[in-house]
Amino acid sequence: MANASAQTDNSSDNQSASNKKSKKISMSSWVLLSFAGGIIAGLFFGEMLAWMSVIGDAFIKLLQMTIIPYIIVSLISSLGSLTLEQAKSLGVKVGKLMLVIWLFGLLSMYLIKYTFPDWQAGEFFSLTALQDPNSVNLLDLYIPSNPFFSLSNSYIPAIVLFCVATGIALISIDDKESLMRPLQLLGASFNKVTQSIVMLMPIGIFAMTAATAGTMDFDEFQKLQVYFIAHVVMTVLLTYWVLPAIIMVITPFSYRDITGIAKDAMITAFAAGNIFIILPLLIQRTKELFHKYKIGNAQTDDYANIIIPVVFSFPNLGKLLTIVFVLFAAWFSGKELDFISYFPMSVNGLISLFGSVYLTIPMLLDSLELSSDLFQLYMVSSLFTSRFTSLLAAMNIFILAIGGTAMLAGIAKVSMKKLVMCSVLTPIVLGVTLLATSWLLNRIVDTEYNMDEVVAQMSSAAEVPEDVTTFNWTEELVVNGPRSIEQIKQNGTLRVGYNPVQVPFSFFNAEHELVGFDIELMKKLAAELDLQIAFIPYSSENALESINSGLFDVTVSGLQMTTKRIGLVDFTNPVLHLHYSFVVKDYRADEFKTDMLIHQAGKIRVASVGDYSIIPHLQEKFNNIEFTSINSDKLFFEDDGKTWDGLLISLEAGQTWTILYPEYTTLYNREEIKSFPASYAVAKGNTSLHTFLNSWLAIQQSSGYVDTLYSYWILGENAKPKQPRWSVIKDVLHWVE
Repeated sequence: MANASAQTDNSSDNQSASNKKSKKISMSSWVLLSFAGGIIAGLFFGEMLAWMSVIGDAFIKLLQMTIIPYIIVSLISSLGSLTLEQAKSLGVKVGKLMLVIWLFGLLSMYLIKYTFPDWQAGEFFSLTALQDPNSVNLLDLYIPSNPFFSLSNSYIPAIVLFCVATGIALISIDDKESLMRPLQLLGASFNKVTQSIVMLMPIGIFAMTAATAGTMDFDEFQKLQVYFIAHVVMTVLLTYWVLPAIIMVITPFSYRDITGIAKDAMITAFAAGNIFIILPLLIQRTKELFHKYKIGNAQTDDYANIIIPVVFSFPNLGKLLTIVFVLFAAWFSGKELDFISYFPMSVNGLISLFGSVYLTIPMLLDSLELSSDLFQLYMVSSLFTSRFTSLLAAMNIFILAIGGTAMLAGIAKVSMKKLVMCSVLTPIVLGVTLLATSWLLNRIVDTEYNMDEVVAQMSSAAEVPEDVTTFNWTEELVVNGPRSIEQIKQNGTLRVGYNPVQVPFSFFNAEHELVGFDIELMKKLAAELDLQIAFIPYSSENALESINSGLFDVTVSGLQMTTKRIGLVDFTNPVLHLHYSFVVKDYRADEFKTDMLIHQAGKIRVASVGDYSIIPHLQEKFNNIEFTSINSDKLFFEDDGKTWDGLLISLEAGQTWTILYPEYTTLYNREEIKSFPASYAVAKGNTSLHTFLNSWLAIQQSSGYVDTLYSYWILGENAKPKQPRWSVIKDVLHWVE
């Protein structure tokens, strides 16, 4: 009886221990809770948690600590233990699976374009129009001529190639056990280090998520919400349906196990925006999946060790999601992209992604004749999309590891039942999801064009004096010839000639205030000299004559310095260097793609304000272009294409004009783009004022004030005033200012 009682007690204790064990929260659950907690904390405290990004960065660096050493020892030891036949089989079978995934991925991505609502573009000038993207030496990236150089620069493809070559060489060496055993022990030790660091994952995930949620700019999110939603939808479809469906069909694993066993790795990749740090986790989860189904052994473990580091160096669907951005960019620019144009473009993108995404995006934009300025938009959007990109990339690598290991182990077999089920469900899943996305975007996305209002509301980049006198006609002025700087100071008023419709240098905003780059700079000059300032309008026909007569002391408005003009007036040192471009109607942009098309276009009528220095060169190059001088750029846009085919203008001004008139676009060739100096002019021989202005402008340029004006008026930075970041503690509870 006592024995029975003891057995009962033991059974009760065992059951209690079993219940406690079953109730223990898993690491993936901790990570998920940390992620949710980070979002809540970020929204509550806002920018007060920006400092936590340091903790997140520290955690990522700890995870990265053993990655490259682990890749080296695991690849060399795992490949070295294979036979030559096994190595060949790995390359062929995993390669086939990779091609299938690429094909399904590219076909699925094209469908997202049908969810985009109507949109009209409008962007300020960007310096990326003048700059080539950062280049990556593909030879250095892929060929380890100096393995230590590749290691120090984290060139993973080159490191993998070195390890693969070394591992394959070991295959044919008989006496290799003395090397293999230490390498395997090192790999096990690196794995233990990683597992120890993973225990800190909830802290790292919370810190990264809180910092991101606390500092994310809602305005930027709103601007890119169409791309962001499309990116998220495509990530979810590919990660949780297309990729698992491919593997379900050829392996015995269930959908639940495929998507669930590596949940902690996926969450980490998403939260950190980094797949490099989870490679050891993916290897471990691949092994666990096979052992869970009682089909895992030392051989399948070796395959997992090999496949994941190797396929990491190849373009994955996460990287290929850049194609979604290109589709978005085409839509955003009002360009229709059909499948005939899409497929070769996407294949080119796939090939170039063996290098860097920072080369791929500009290349694809150029191939579709889209503005390279959109690359800047991609850089901004990556703040939000990088985590989803990492999620999909992690699943892609995991799926390749599962499928490749199953194929190499001889357990991959097509299930007709699963194939029929997936073939029926896939169109339904894709169709319903895309229709719901289209409905959602059309309901929540405000596609009303308002960039013209942004330009119209611009006022000043910095504080400027309000006490400004503006004369609308010359009868109020006494003109007795050009005045020296001393005479101007004695009179108390600085007279500035300006073009009233020279966006963005001098124009009237929606409040009927005279604003612009040059206007603000002249106000700064008047304030520092303690002078009143009189702005007097001029036309291109009387500007030079009015300078020399003394009507104006200085003439502004993006005035181009030309050989003819420097003989008539004195120009200051260049204030800015502007760049030539043509403005044409959007629908006519294709007619000016190449020199050959321009020659074949017949007579082309081009308007310009004044005689640009480049006109003789263009007339010599294109004998079918006829140039006409007009009084203001605005006349060209109001003409609406009836009289002129194009407008010769600075790229900087052209970009701003096309914001106001979005049915127009600017054309330029980045490889041959030419610049010209924009300066201020004073009367010929007015040495006193000329010398003073040159010295004063040098001060403003060296102090950074000219750069401040350039960023605001030309680049459009803070054209829409940036609002303080919203947070619960500040804007709801009002506990802090």
